[in-house]
Amino acid sequence: MEKRNILFGIMMIISVLLGATSCVKEVEFNGEETAPLPVLNCVVSDGDTVVYADLSKSLFFLRRGDFAVIRDAEVTLTCNGTEYPMTLVNDSVYCLRHTFASGDVVSISATMPEYGTITSEVMTVPAKPKFVQARYDYTEYMSREDDINSITLKFENNAPQNSYYQIMMSIRTRPEEYNSSWWNWEIEGYENLKCNDSRILFSNTDFPSINEGQYLLFPAKNFTGDTISLTIEIDPPKHIGDWTFHCVELFSISESLYKYISTANNYFDSRENPFTEPVQVYTNINGGLGVFGTKSHTPQKVTY
Repeated sequence: MEKRNILFGIMMIISVLLGATSCVKEVEFNGEETAPLPVLNCVVSDGDTVVYADLSKSLFFLRRGDFAVIRDAEVTLTCNGTEYPMTLVNDSVYCLRHTFASGDVVSISATMPEYGTITSEVMTVPAKPKFVQARYDYTEYMSREDDINSITLKFENNAPQNSYYQIMMSIRTRPEEYNSSWWNWEIEGYENLKCNDSRILFSNTDFPSINEGQYLLFPAKNFTGDTISLTIEIDPPKHIGDWTFHCVELFSISESLYKYISTANNYFDSRENPFTEPVQVYTNINGGLGVFGTKSHTPQKVTY
C-alpha cells in the first residue's frame, strides 16, 4: 500500500510538471532591430610603453556570434595635446608605442568611413599608489606553519577624490627554475577577499561598491587623511610556506573604468534571470559605445 501511494505521488508530480510546461509560450520580438554601433575600448596606465585599443561593431541583443571588426579606421590617441596615430596590428586591435606617466592628459578618437568620428572624454592618468605596509596578521602563538586568514594593508591616500581603488591578491609559487624577481613567480590563483570596513560597504555613489570576491573596489572619497589602513580576510585561510607567498596588487582607477566594471558585473549577474530589468553597461564614447579609462598599478609582496 505504501509503495502504491509513493508511485501515485510521483505520477502526480510528473503530471503537474507536464501541465506547467504546456503553459510556456514563446513570444516573438516585433520591434525593430537596431543598426550596429562602433565600440571602442582602451585603457591607459601609468608606466605603459605600449597601449592597445579595440574597435568593433556592436551586436543586436537577440543575435549571437562574433563582433564584426573594423579595419579601415583612423584611431588617434591624444596625450598632453599631441596626437599619436595608432596602427592596426590584428583584426580590430590598434596599437601605439609611447611611454605614459601619471598626470598625462589623454583622450582617444576613431574616424571611420561608415560612422564618421567617435570620441572619448578627456581624462588624467592617476599616480601610482604607494604601499606603507602589507603584512600577515598573527598572534604571539601563531607560527609560519599556521593558516593565514587576514592581512593588514596600509597605503598612501594619493588618488584623486573622483577616482577609485581596486585591490586584488594572488598567491604565487616559486618556479622550478629559480628567479630572483618575486614578481615573475608563477601565479597559483587569486584569493577570495572580504573586508568589513563600512567605508567600503557604502560607496555613496550611484554604483554600488563590491566588497567581497576576487577583488575589492571602493571610492577614494570615502577616505580622509594621508594614509588608508584596511584589514582584509582571506576565504578560505591559506598556508604560506617558503615556496609560496601573497602578492597584493593595488590599483588607482578612473571613475569611468569603475562605472564600466560595476555595470558590466551587474549585466553578467542578471543575464540568467528573465525577470531582471535590463542593465545598460556604462559607456563614455561619444557617437558609439565602449569605455576609455585610466589607471595605475603597484604590486607588493606580503611579509610577516
